[in-house]
Amino acid sequence: MTILLIRNARQGAAPGTSRLPATVAGHVLSCHDCDSLPALARCLQHAHGSQPAWVLIEAAAANEAQWQAHGPALRAALDALPAPYIEFARSEADAMDTHLHPQHAPAVLVCGSESEQSCQLSLAIVVRRLQAKKEG
Repeated sequence: MTILLIRNARQGAAPGTSRLPATVAGHVLSCHDCDSLPALARCLQHAHGSQPAWVLIEAAAANEAQWQAHGPALRAALDALPAPYIEFARSEADAMDTHLHPQHAPAVLVCGSESEQSCQLSLAIVVRRLQAKKEG
């Protein structure tokens, strides 16, 4: 199984430059960079084919017009995810749940100003959840 990490591709940052492990708790870490809400919806829709154990999503800051235009497709993609997800965002105001109110909320919402730290914390949460599932 895999753990799917969907990151917000920032301007000026080279994709895949952060130091991430190849595997997490015995699961392959599959990373995808998305630069817009429509791209995020497409990445979420592709999650069905890979059947990940967990999905980690970095929320992108977007204006209200973007949420209005792309929110329904993004909400549908979130609601159709085949696995639990963790969302990390710079602030609660940027979180998808704040704008979309999906049927299934994230298992955890991590808010922090440093994307790299939020990502690492999200991965640590996944490791703990996978360990607890294995033990239980």
